[in-house]
Amino acid sequence: MEELEIIESKGLEDVRVFRVCECNAVAAYSLDEAIEFYKEDTGVADDELYAYKNIEVIGLENEFYEDEERSVKKKLKDMVSENWDGHPFIVLHWDC
Repeated sequence: MEELEIIESKGLEDVRVFRVCECNAVAAYSLDEAIEFYKEDTGVADDELYAYKNIEVIGLENEFYEDEERSVKKKLKDMVSENWDGHPFIVLHWDC
């Protein structure tokens, strides 16, 4: 009998936004993925990130300014869906 291999498939509905430090939030499938991406992308050290247990998941219904001029507010879920390409990315940046 042939064994079936079950492959987990994730989509946009599985993406979460994690505030990994005071200045940035990352869209990713998991906290570990968000942290790994952020460290590789920015070169920050572990001590510059929030403690693992203090990292919050930001609700996708929240609205944030999407531009530096702070003139256009959008729901976080719209920002993620417009920019998600299957890989983590920094979706929010605050001046710190």
